[in-house]
Amino acid sequence: MIHIIDKVSLTSNGLVATGTKDLIHLHQGDMDGACAVYSLMMCLIINRSIKRLDVTDLDKKHDGRSSKGRLVDTFLNNAKGLVREGYELEVLNTELLHAFKKCVSTAWYSTENAKKQELYAIIKSSLDEHSPIELGFSWKRKGGHAITVIGYEEQKAYLRLFCLDPGYPLQEGQYWNNVLDIDIDNGAKFNTYNHQESRYGREVFVSIEDVLVIQKA
Repeated sequence: MIHIIDKVSLTSNGLVATGTKDLIHLHQGDMDGACAVYSLMMCLIINRSIKRLDVTDLDKKHDGRSSKGRLVDTFLNNAKGLVREGYELEVLNTELLHAFKKCVSTAWYSTENAKKQELYAIIKSSLDEHSPIELGFSWKRKGGHAITVIGYEEQKAYLRLFCLDPGYPLQEGQYWNNVLDIDIDNGAKFNTYNHQESRYGREVFVSIEDVLVIQKA
C-alpha cells in the first residue's frame, strides 16, 4: 500500500502544503547545482515553516535579524547555494540550524555513521511520522543529487520512494515526479534504481548517501 505523508494534498491547483494554497514543487534551473537548496525549501513549505512566496518572490524583503531573514540570506541571497558544485547535506543541515533553529528540528544520517539497513528504517519511520525527508544520492560517475521524499511503498524485494525531484517539472495532477526503488537485500553500493533517469537513457543506478529529516519545531 502506498503511504504519502499527510502534510501534502493534491488539489485542483496542484500539490500543496496541507491546509494552505502554497504549491510545493520548486523546479531547479538548468545551470545551477542547487538541488539541495530547492529540496530543503520544499521540505520547509511542506512543514509550513515558510510560504512559497518567501523563496520565489525576489522582491520580497526580509528582516535579516529574523529567523526567516537569516534563512533567506543564508541560502538564497548568498551565492553559495546556487553554485555549480552544489551543497553537501551535512553542511546544509549545519547552516540551516544556525539560521533557522527556532523554527525547525532536524536529524542528519549518512552511510558514514549508519548502516544502509538502518538508513532505510529511518526513512520509513520518518515518513510514517509524516515528516518530509531530504535525500542525497550519488552516481557511479562524478556528481550527486538531492530530492524530497514524501511517501513510500513496501515491496517484497525493494522499498519504493515517491519523490519531488527539483531537476524535473511536476506534471499537473501528480503527487510526485520521480520514484526510487531501493533493492534492500542487495549489499552493492549502487543498489537503487532511479526511474526518472531511465526515461532519458542516463545512468539509472544510484547510491543513497545521506538523509535529512526535517520537522517543524
